Amino acid sequence: MYINDLPRVVNNSVKLFADDTKLYARSDSTELTNSIQDDLDRLQEWSETWLLSFHPQKCHTMKIGPKKSDAKYHMTNSADGVQHDLSETTLEKDLGVHIDDKLSFKEHITTSVSKANRVLGVIRRTFQNLDKETFVQLYKSLVRPILEYGHSVWNPQAKGLCKDLENVQRRATRMIGSLKELSYSERLRILGILCLQHRRRRGDMIDTFKYLKGIYITQKPNLHKPPPTERDMRGNSLKLFKNFAKSKVRSAFFADRVVLDWNTLPENVVTADSVNCFKARLDSHWKDTSSVYTPSCY
Repeated sequence: MYINDLPRVVNNSVKLFADDTKLYARSDSTELTNSIQDDLDRLQEWSETWLLSFHPQKCHTMKIGPKKSDAKYHMTNSADGVQHDLSETTLEKDLGVHIDDKLSFKEHITTSVSKANRVLGVIRRTFQNLDKETFVQLYKSLVRPILEYGHSVWNPQAKGLCKDLENVQRRATRMIGSLKELSYSERLRILGILCLQHRRRRGDMIDTFKYLKGIYITQKPNLHKPPPTERDMRGNSLKLFKNFAKSKVRSAFFADRVVLDWNTLPENVVTADSVNCFKARLDSHWKDTSSVYTPSCY
């Protein structure tokens, strides 16, 4: 409650979570670059007014995009009155997600894979003989959440990163002795586990449904509906407009990557009355597709 007025102090966009503050803006001109520094100065004044000091040594800047400015930014340490240049970083961990300046999320995925493998190692050393039911409970509660945390943000488009994630689940399902000789897809069918790639795709559709139905109270992504004259009879009446993406990074953004899958869903799925109803109809619609148990990265 003590920082709720902070966004009104600045002219650019700001995001808050607990004691973390993120100020961001486009910086493709000298005027915009100066506006960021002006906002930093306003934040400094706000902190001195409310005696909630920022620590310049813990503050960083990150420049994202192919054309990065060489602008430098600074803040003053309220404790000693010394002005400090903010250090520039190419990787920052924010709310558990590693964000790099290329938006590849390679570091985040690599870290998640490593952590999940360590947990699998503990399970393997603790349980000599795993039956199917025990494995599913352990895997779903201890391992899979590590591989899926925040996937709406970092959903990989690179085949190699997708394969790295899937390999964890692939190795995990081989821990059940009676299933070792079966293929990965067959093991998933028997265990009732979807491949990770399909789960991310399914999660995207559920999030899209929640945004369009107003269930999420956060700011909506740029999900645009095409004008009536551009809609055809195929798909559904809630089709989204596909923006032109100039780069692979842009095409991987949530609002861009969900369009094709969403537009091909039938009317009875997208017009479901509730989230649970939507999930059930979506699963029924996709149940016979090969992607449910067979990832395209293999």
